[in-house]
Amino acid sequence: MTLRELIKESIIEDCPVKDITSTYLLPNNISSKATLLTREKGVFFGAAIISVLYDELYPNCSYTLSVKDGDFIDVNQPLVAIQGPIQDILLTERVLLNFLQRLSGISTITRAFVDQLNDSSIQVLDTRKTTPGLRDLEKAAVIAGGGYNHRHGLSDMVLIKENHLTGFLEDHTIDELGLLLSKIKQEQPTIKIEIEIETLAQLETIDFSSVDYIMLDNFSREELVTALSIIKRVASHSQIEVSGMVSLDTISDYRGLAIDRISVGKLTHSVTALDLSLLID
Repeated sequence: MTLRELIKESIIEDCPVKDITSTYLLPNNISSKATLLTREKGVFFGAAIISVLYDELYPNCSYTLSVKDGDFIDVNQPLVAIQGPIQDILLTERVLLNFLQRLSGISTITRAFVDQLNDSSIQVLDTRKTTPGLRDLEKAAVIAGGGYNHRHGLSDMVLIKENHLTGFLEDHTIDELGLLLSKIKQEQPTIKIEIEIETLAQLETIDFSSVDYIMLDNFSREELVTALSIIKRVASHSQIEVSGMVSLDTISDYRGLAIDRISVGKLTHSVTALDLSLLID
């Protein structure tokens, strides 16, 4: 689904026939002005939403955008000035706010994690814990906040997680896993391979020769230090990812460690919408 189709469907969802209230109260030949402003500090994202909404779907409305994606925004800062038929402004208000509040919330929390980590050598990544249908937008919002994207979907890379490993080992040995990964890498050398590790013992038993990324999941700080020492010995070519138990309060604990990236589901799956308002001038 294109962005235009997504926004159009969102309008239809909110207004399947007509805006009854505005139809009765406000003749559409009334031209009005409105201002979108923020009620709290954050990071803005959603310029493409505004463009599609008013350049393509409601061209009778004109607008002036005062910020760009990734900009820091302050309390009561005007973001967008809109002028056009008052019915069109009010009909598009909620859809505009729903998109911009959530997406700016994602950019804002991403920037907070990046700033709290304060280590440019470690990437802060999103996950696939996104809103159905909004993955492209939400992952773009992560980028605007200073983060990085993990795989977009299941087709992008081989990522062996706990359930994959459990199912595989029902009929195969751990040595056969190494042989299979080697075969995959030979057949598709551009495909990245990652494996999720949950115990220190797995680091000593799995063949990582074809593995690009090792994900250390839910390791304590003490276990992590030990794991890094083992990886340096058995898989020094692999990049190291940390996942699980990462919050704004704990991410700074990873600063300065010999890891490459931290994946944080909270960037998208439990984000707080940024408080924005659209007011008729």
